[in-house]
Amino acid sequence: MRSVWMVVVSCAALACGAEGETNTGTDSSGSSSDGTGAMVTAAASTSSTSSTSTSSTAVSSSGQPNGSSTGPGSTGAAGSSSSGGSNSICEVGGLPARWQDGTRCPEETVQVHRYSDDTFILRQSLCTGFEAPFLYLLFGEDRVLLEDTGYNGVDVASVVSGIIDARLAERGQESIELVVVNSHGHGDHVGGNAQFQGLPNTTVVGFDVPSISSFFGIDNWREEVAEYDLGGRVLDVIPIPGHQSAHVALFDRAEGLLLTGDTLYPGRLYIQDFPTYVASVERMVAHVESQEVCRVFGTHIEMTDQPGVDFDFGADEHPGERALELGLEHLVELRDAVVAMDEPVQEVHDDFIIFPL
Repeated sequence: MRSVWMVVVSCAALACGAEGETNTGTDSSGSSSDGTGAMVTAAASTSSTSSTSTSSTAVSSSGQPNGSSTGPGSTGAAGSSSSGGSNSICEVGGLPARWQDGTRCPEETVQVHRYSDDTFILRQSLCTGFEAPFLYLLFGEDRVLLEDTGYNGVDVASVVSGIIDARLAERGQESIELVVVNSHGHGDHVGGNAQFQGLPNTTVVGFDVPSISSFFGIDNWREEVAEYDLGGRVLDVIPIPGHQSAHVALFDRAEGLLLTGDTLYPGRLYIQDFPTYVASVERMVAHVESQEVCRVFGTHIEMTDQPGVDFDFGADEHPGERALELGLEHLVELRDAVVAMDEPVQEVHDDFIIFPL
């Protein structure tokens, strides 16, 4: 059954307007603050129930039902590598009509978007630094995995803790194990790791090859793909060095999400080790091309909504920003382009720029 999913404060505690909306402190983008420095949004998604979930986190809907679009970057169901059908996993999930883009500073330090019942996407504000990385929080029955922790001292731990507490209350759980994993070791992705060190029920995996290999049981870094079960939700951990030596991609089989970090996103794809990068992209395609890939999510947006046009390096305002999501076809396009290069050169594509260093 298709239904609009939103987290709301109980109407017994707040004056409510239309069903599923709270009449509290939303800004003009249709988002609200949860009091932890996070802007919280929720999009329409496919749900197995039609009831409205409740928690202590107030949000309003900034998304639209799957298949509709009301603004730059808004999407419904994404394309996939298979035809899917009425039972396609790609019917799950939705994205906001817009992300915070730095044009309305001051804005909340972290925008929290509930992509689906079990997946949250966080974006650090451009007002806190031009990198504005995206972070991903994936819930299973036994564990929740956070990919990346941002940078510049933003209090990501409090935001994540608030999401987890609300989710536990929703499900009637007392606790859940948090596992913090970094897509790679660059500072804009690991800057908040120390905030999670020593927290109860929390494991912070190191961001070097030995630490990642040991935790996930990877013996051959450039050849093996590990499986990691969050409890009813299996992730494939794919080593993809090239942008950085300890880079990993995560493929979520449950929702068809491929998290590609800085190896592929709408922007300048900085390549440190070109031959290794090419091999990594080839391996990633080979692993997922037979899967149902619904969306490809990277960790930045640097492209405008004009094909092939990027923002200036260091730009901390992104008016007219391209949508976050890519598809399997973009990964294949990247593979074909880098494989075809006799020598690594900068090459502009509509949705990304190949940028060897």
